[in-house]
Amino acid sequence: MEAYMRKNRLLNFVSGSIFMALALPSLGWAKTPPATAEAFAAAPVISRVAISADGNRIAFGYTTATGESQVRVIDVPSNKTIGVEVGTNKLRSIQFEDGGDVLITASDTLRIFASKTEFYRTYSVDFETGRIRNLLTSDDNVRMYNSGVLFISTLPDTPNRVMMATYDENNSNLIALNLFEVATDGKQVFTRALGAEHTYDWITDRAGKPLARVDHDPKAMTTKLFLADDAKKFREVLRLDDTPSRAISLIGLSKQGKIILSKRSKSEFGELLSMDPVTGATATYLRADGLELENVFKDPWSEVIYGVSLGGLEPIDQMISPDLQDAQATLEATFPGKIITIISFTRDRKKIVARMETSSTPPEYIMLNLDGPKINRLGDAYPGLKNVPMGRLQATTFKSRDGADIPVYVTLPPGDQDIKNAPTIIFPHGGPEARDEPRFDYWAQFMATRGYVVIQPQFRGSTGFGQAHADAGRRQWGKRMQDDVSDSVAWAVKQGLSDPKRFCIVGASYGGYAALAGATMTPDLYRCVVAVAGVSDLPKMISQEKDDAGASKSSSVNYWVEHIGADDRDAIEAASPRRLVNSVKAPILLMHGRDDTVVRFEQSASMASALKSAGKSVKLVELRGEDHWLSKTATRQQMLTELEAFLLEHLGPGVN
Repeated sequence: MEAYMRKNRLLNFVSGSIFMALALPSLGWAKTPPATAEAFAAAPVISRVAISADGNRIAFGYTTATGESQVRVIDVPSNKTIGVEVGTNKLRSIQFEDGGDVLITASDTLRIFASKTEFYRTYSVDFETGRIRNLLTSDDNVRMYNSGVLFISTLPDTPNRVMMATYDENNSNLIALNLFEVATDGKQVFTRALGAEHTYDWITDRAGKPLARVDHDPKAMTTKLFLADDAKKFREVLRLDDTPSRAISLIGLSKQGKIILSKRSKSEFGELLSMDPVTGATATYLRADGLELENVFKDPWSEVIYGVSLGGLEPIDQMISPDLQDAQATLEATFPGKIITIISFTRDRKKIVARMETSSTPPEYIMLNLDGPKINRLGDAYPGLKNVPMGRLQATTFKSRDGADIPVYVTLPPGDQDIKNAPTIIFPHGGPEARDEPRFDYWAQFMATRGYVVIQPQFRGSTGFGQAHADAGRRQWGKRMQDDVSDSVAWAVKQGLSDPKRFCIVGASYGGYAALAGATMTPDLYRCVVAVAGVSDLPKMISQEKDDAGASKSSSVNYWVEHIGADDRDAIEAASPRRLVNSVKAPILLMHGRDDTVVRFEQSASMASALKSAGKSVKLVELRGEDHWLSKTATRQQMLTELEAFLLEHLGPGVN
């Protein structure tokens, strides 16, 4: 294993200096191409834009005209640019550390022993030398257990040092999540604290001193928070019982240096707590009211919370810091109607990078400069889709069969014509504890631009609409969650939007399960069915989770057992589409990545085999080298091309 990991440890430096204007996207697209599958599947030309603490450098993911993936770094004063080839790795994040080195996190799918695993690596790039280092190395060898890597802190008070956690041996010769201080030149790794058997997260102060760790024991079903003293001894200060999965998250720091955390609670919309790192005393730091607390934003230069994301039909980012509130207001006033997301800023917050988009406008990156030209337009993520007419999104709710309000997004085909009795695609999201948002969705827009109405029900079990809405999906696979999806069909017909005889259901991951459940449990609703990386056999899924964990109980196993209701074997067999194939009437298209480490390829292969044995119409498309998230351009294009042809054949042409 070590040899294989060493072989994959380095990214490649693009030799030579590249000079490029800050207005990035004059990259060779002379005119807008048609909205083909190729255009919609293309990787973003620029992505994950980050700015250094002093504002002199900007880093971003970059896709060349020939499709190669790179990270590029611009030195703004000199306009000098370097590039780093990502190669077969998949870019996951970019950020600067306080001393100016760029930190790149990428992943690769590797076979370790019998199964494939997604391995994450963090690299540092020295702008002056172009030197690339795989962090968490020792004597130029990759650590044997350099997996499960967590990036903890950029250490604002210690330039060229970062805090990371990864699995390694502790003093008891157990593999545990240990805490390390890592030099970004890759030459030094210092162990700062050793985890226990069940440790899963850490937090430090600005200088790297360990403040707390959290442990989860999946057998005892307890989650515990431990505070560290000056001697690096840990004492338990918070314990949550009856927690099948991890129930405490360490978020960041307050301005006063207190630990900000979240924990399982009875709060309907979510709350954050502050904890004194010495006494362990807690107090409410922030409580959401009316809109679910979905995400928290942390200042990389101070570790202090600066904003939150709130859910609902139209989610909003709410800045806590007054200066960022002003910046958000300025950008929203400058670009009315756009969704503005602040993604990076300098230490003094005089330069602020943001992404702006709408449901029908692909993302564009901009920079607000408080000391110079006010707005710099950095570039379009998808120049191949710029000015392409897109679908029109509407956000509303409908009543389920039992009277619950179900949020739903409807994307109509482009144009201003009234849409009546149109061919329609039901497009449930994955998760299932996830959600859709009214942002640019390449997949939904691809289908809408083909002339189909696209309906995305936020069925019970979805996040973003309060804890009760999410909890209502537990142990409801094939039941209440599926009923909500089916009820969106009846609602669309009643609204006059959809032709009752021309529905197709399309979904990925849990959405793929919902598509297959639709085919087997409500076979008269749909003319065709498409499942990408879908679950077809719930007992087999639980068995695979246990195999991957190497134990019958782990945080992940416990989560799925509890959410699906896997303690009731008869119920989950009855909710498994693979076991219900005799009821299928519609043709089914299955697509699945061969390197999927979340839902194994065998879920689609076994479904295809069962359908064929039952004499049903099925096509299985293997997406070679693809993971669960459709990370590769070529296979995204393959997926969209297959989808378009299948819809045209079985659903007919759209309204356009």
